Amino acid sequence: MKKLLSWLSAVPLLVFLASCSTVRAQEAGNGAAQESTAAASTAAEDSASAESSLSETGAAEGVAAEVGDSGQAESESEEPAPLEDRAYRVRVEIGFAGMRTVSPSVRRSLVQRIGDGFRRMYGAMWVADVVESEWLSPGTGTRLSRISAEELMQKYTTAEYDKVLLLAVEGDETGFQVDAREMDLRVQELSPQLSDQVLDESRVPRIACALGRDSFRPVLLFIGRTIDESQMEFVIQAGNLTPPDPTATQIVDGDLLRPFLRQLERRGGDQVKLLQPLDLCYVRIQNFNSVIGAAGETEAADETVQVNGRADTPVETMVDRSHARGVMLSHGPVPFGGRARRTLQQIGLRQRPAAASSKVRLVLQNRPDRPLVCARVDRVQKLLQTDVNTDPPIRLISDRSGELVLEADPQHPTCWLYIYSGSILLARVPYAPGVLPADTVKLPDDSIRLGVEGELYLVRDELVDMVAEKAVNMSLARRASEERNTAELEVAIGSIEALPDHDEFGVRLTSIRAPAAQRADLTRNSAAKRRIDQLVGKMRDSIDKFFAIEKRVKEAEEIDKLRRQAGLPPAAASPPAGN
Repeated sequence: MKKLLSWLSAVPLLVFLASCSTVRAQEAGNGAAQESTAAASTAAEDSASAESSLSETGAAEGVAAEVGDSGQAESESEEPAPLEDRAYRVRVEIGFAGMRTVSPSVRRSLVQRIGDGFRRMYGAMWVADVVESEWLSPGTGTRLSRISAEELMQKYTTAEYDKVLLLAVEGDETGFQVDAREMDLRVQELSPQLSDQVLDESRVPRIACALGRDSFRPVLLFIGRTIDESQMEFVIQAGNLTPPDPTATQIVDGDLLRPFLRQLERRGGDQVKLLQPLDLCYVRIQNFNSVIGAAGETEAADETVQVNGRADTPVETMVDRSHARGVMLSHGPVPFGGRARRTLQQIGLRQRPAAASSKVRLVLQNRPDRPLVCARVDRVQKLLQTDVNTDPPIRLISDRSGELVLEADPQHPTCWLYIYSGSILLARVPYAPGVLPADTVKLPDDSIRLGVEGELYLVRDELVDMVAEKAVNMSLARRASEERNTAELEVAIGSIEALPDHDEFGVRLTSIRAPAAQRADLTRNSAAKRRIDQLVGKMRDSIDKFFAIEKRVKEAEEIDKLRRQAGLPPAAASPPAGN
């Protein structure tokens, strides 16, 4: 063994001597240069040896510090990724309650398995922190339903996360109940609460991930309109990051977006100046996963082309998963879909039905405590308000609480509600049944119009009574004239002349319209004022027709004829009152 070791130690020396003799034989004329090269090689070897020694004595700390400084410099100079390449930053808070979740090992296991489930479901699309909540206690569905958006905004900021997913796991002897809610920190709104129950603990992570997926609401940002102005175009956050689980796809054709306006401070970075949800407005997705090829955007599969008589060659195409297009459904003009600006974010939050139906309460806009009782509502199944309704409308009536139930229809995610007050169309609004389990629709105050309409009915009744009374007195005057009973004739003619005339009815209409129009102006109810003018105008036209100048001249001529027939002098000539 000693001989073997001595022989192995001599091998490098023999190799070195052989290489030196070979170098001398080949480069005999360059001896000085060879010595310089050998010196440099020796210095390099010494330097490498010194670096190796430094690495062994703690150089790793210096290298780590250098890498940290370079990474910090890169992060400072690096711009944020485009929205379509930006993953969602999600905070998953899991609260526990019940006897079956008391053990710390059970809780740790559930947290670990739920986190693994989300990573398998979303992959690179989510950057998730899955933790056991320190403040969601007890982790029950009741506690989850009482959480407000304001409470969460005090705990989390948009600088840290985009979404907060709350899970409540409650276990007792009957099984486990899992509840989920999602909070979007940019629009500061909580999603409806979803719940499910299981018997076996092993199924809790699967149910929790499914509820989290159904609660999750992807974010789309409006970037402009199409060339023909018929559709809106949106970019989808993390649209280029396809989730491994196909059930976690962000957008499909027919999905609904709820629009929000988020205005930022000009010099305040990400500080929000104004946040406005647009109620009763939706964007219906109509174009997604567009195929883009050499010929531009198309909905078809790969196309083929003929090149110089050669065989058909497929055109290279790609699927655009980061953009979507849709149409706006609104009850009137809304400040959404205008020119995109840096300080104004026009956000669409995709939201799918969370319930099989929606309980909608109809109330007055300026008096939410006053429900609209026994209001007639027609549900019309169509996309746009201008579309022709092919199906007959469904007639609904609100109950004594002003509520009605709208069933969700997968074939028609949206519908139009035509709400009537009496015979007048009070409002025409789009609605998505099932998106919110309970909702309130605020309608214009129609009490002003109803008051005016009631007073006009009284005016109409007075006009009808006056016509009947005039006809009776005219009949009495004709009989008295035939009998030459001058006393009865004078009484009948006096009763006719004492009836209200055109001017009196005109003053009455003015006294009805003026205070009602003033109330409408004070409440900024332009629709009520417009209806008041229409109602009063129609009644004024009816009175003008009844008191037409031709009718009054004919009536005066007939009375003079009856006077002459009874032997009385004609009445003093006086021009009839004008219209």
